[in-house]
Amino acid sequence: MKILSFGSLNYDYTYEVEHFLAPKETLAAKSMQRGFGGKGANQSIAFARAGLSVYHAGRVGTDGQPFVDYLKQNGIHTDYLIKDDAAATGHAIIEVCRGENCILIYGGANQEITTEQIDHTLKAFSPGDWLVLQNEISNLPYLMQAAQKKGLSIFFNAAPYDVGILTYPMELVDVLCVNEVEACALAGTETFEADAVLTLLHEKYPQTRLLLTAGSAGSYYLDAERRLFVPCEKVQAVDTTAAGDTYSGYFLAGLCSGSSVEDAMRLATKAAGIAVQRKGAAASIPEIKELK
Repeated sequence: MKILSFGSLNYDYTYEVEHFLAPKETLAAKSMQRGFGGKGANQSIAFARAGLSVYHAGRVGTDGQPFVDYLKQNGIHTDYLIKDDAAATGHAIIEVCRGENCILIYGGANQEITTEQIDHTLKAFSPGDWLVLQNEISNLPYLMQAAQKKGLSIFFNAAPYDVGILTYPMELVDVLCVNEVEACALAGTETFEADAVLTLLHEKYPQTRLLLTAGSAGSYYLDAERRLFVPCEKVQAVDTTAAGDTYSGYFLAGLCSGSSVEDAMRLATKAAGIAVQRKGAAASIPEIKELK
């Protein structure tokens, strides 16, 4: 079994601020940190640091060689990563205030994924392999359909949410991971109550296993046979930027390593709890040895 993370790569510019910017306001940042991120890259890093072999497919610009080197240094296969001479690598502007964040994303090369690149990449993967996705690259519906035809299992982290997700072939997704905002949007409700929202999502996507992360309130799981809840450990959050990506990566890593769903949730919860106590995105994701 192989894991293919087909996803975004962003240079992150993280600014620590006293409060989030308001319209017409100019604010001096307390600090600035440049690093590697993007939900796709973060999830790949989480897989690798959990001890699994992962292939990352995606696109960087002419400025992307440091990113390629970083992935390789973390043990990630970059055979299906393309350098785009006509686009810049994606980047994100991140404001962090007392552990919470606001993020502005420029897709860049992430939005230049072609059907040809998808077809070429999927040739190397077989039934039983996992395809890991998030909503930061182009041509996702085509990618989902092509992967399903190849017999791959699909893990989709529906972040960041936009209305285009409602047109995706979600019935092809094996595991859907959402936070509170994404869950409510997909379920068509403005009121968040975990069990009720999960029930609505299960009615909408009955064949899909549902994973809901609710920050410090813990995480929830629902499929046709069971409903689970795992609470969070109490920690002092410094930066939550990669918390969800860390959770997603470690959850699927647990499943792929033979853990039960509940044990995979506990592993993911512990990993995310460590990540939020550190600054940065990919840099905050812990090694598996730190969880023992």
